[in-house]
Amino acid sequence: MRWLREFMELPVYLRAMLIVDLMCNFGIGLVMPIELLFATHSLGATMSEAALLVTISSVGSLISNPIIGWVSDRRSSWLAMHTAMIFSVIGPLIFTMAHDYRAAVAGAFVSGLGMGMQTSWASILTQISTREQHRIVYGINQAELNLGIGLGAAVGGLLAAGGQDFLYRIGFGGRALGFALLSLSLLVIERHWQLRRLTAELKAQAEREVVHESAGATHALQDSQTEGAETMTVNGTFGGRTSSLTRVLASMALLTMGTFFMDLFGYSQFDAGLVTTLISDPHIPRWSLSVVDVVNTFSVVIMNIVLLPRLKDANHVRLLRTVPVFWAAAWVIIVLGLRLDSTPGALSVASLGITIFGLGEVMMGISQPVVAAELAGPSFSGRMFGLLNTAASLGYIVGPMFASYILAGHEVIPFLAMCAIGLVVLAVPWFLAIPSRQITSRKSPAAV
Repeated sequence: MRWLREFMELPVYLRAMLIVDLMCNFGIGLVMPIELLFATHSLGATMSEAALLVTISSVGSLISNPIIGWVSDRRSSWLAMHTAMIFSVIGPLIFTMAHDYRAAVAGAFVSGLGMGMQTSWASILTQISTREQHRIVYGINQAELNLGIGLGAAVGGLLAAGGQDFLYRIGFGGRALGFALLSLSLLVIERHWQLRRLTAELKAQAEREVVHESAGATHALQDSQTEGAETMTVNGTFGGRTSSLTRVLASMALLTMGTFFMDLFGYSQFDAGLVTTLISDPHIPRWSLSVVDVVNTFSVVIMNIVLLPRLKDANHVRLLRTVPVFWAAAWVIIVLGLRLDSTPGALSVASLGITIFGLGEVMMGISQPVVAAELAGPSFSGRMFGLLNTAASLGYIVGPMFASYILAGHEVIPFLAMCAIGLVVLAVPWFLAIPSRQITSRKSPAAV
């Protein structure tokens, strides 16, 4: 298998980091289906209040991501990551001991602060891997994200199916303990392979290559004496011109806005709107949450294994444009499936929709980090990924609020159908505006 072979060809420290990342994602997924049910069944919250916990968590993430991104670039990605992981331990502990909705709000907010580790994690992967390794590392990282979260959510769904308070608390406590152990594991990996020093060396090497190749490209442009020529240099500018740097920065803004609308109508609704829709449907059993997560997980993993080696060198801007289209199609199929009277039939059609949603996740996992890394380079990777995660957090704030408002009695058409329309009308145009020729295969890291 090409996917496994390329994974085994990575340096040992990269493989170790990716394995730890898989376990972190399992912990994140573990509490996803528990959180809403714990709030409603154990703490007496309404369905609308429970959905708002996702928003509150995203507020914490919104605050955390820009700070973590800045610390990653200016101080140390490792310091930023361990700081975020402390919050990832404290947040679930608050849930474990919560006895009212206010405590759940505090736990959700602190857990959201811990989600900033995704920014530092992406920055670390960018800095300790070469450009040739980026495309396979990002793809594997996305596959692990879906596998870990999906498996964790499947286990969490089984805990939720029991409907017992102590099972919910065991889930939260297990996540807290797991993250504490994983943080210690990362310290061991970091010290054993001296990854902080490696990070600094690779970052300095990348910056030297940028200066060298940028200077070479500028001299070549001057020698050509072609005033209108536009040659893309490795620092993200055309012949070092300010106007071309502006184009790159504009493309970064387009990527960020497209990400915001994708998360508003896509990812956030997978955790809020879809879950709420399923548990509110009288003929859909509670254990269907586990079925949905299992289908999504394995479809994403299988498609990653099949598609990653074949698409890693494709035009990633064009791949990114397909994501909101696949997600819109998934929501429409699920809406149609839930209209069936037969529970097996409804779940089968919904599973088809979830599989198509997973295809969009695969395309996003393969393409988005590559586009971001090519535009930002290792020197600005923390801030670029922080910007993207901030946009995602905003989507997770507005998305559940939107779901709560619509599902509280303002549903003109099925809620997921509204999200499908939003994806096509509001997300797609931003990605269409990014020049697809701007992301090309180059030999050395870029820096804006």
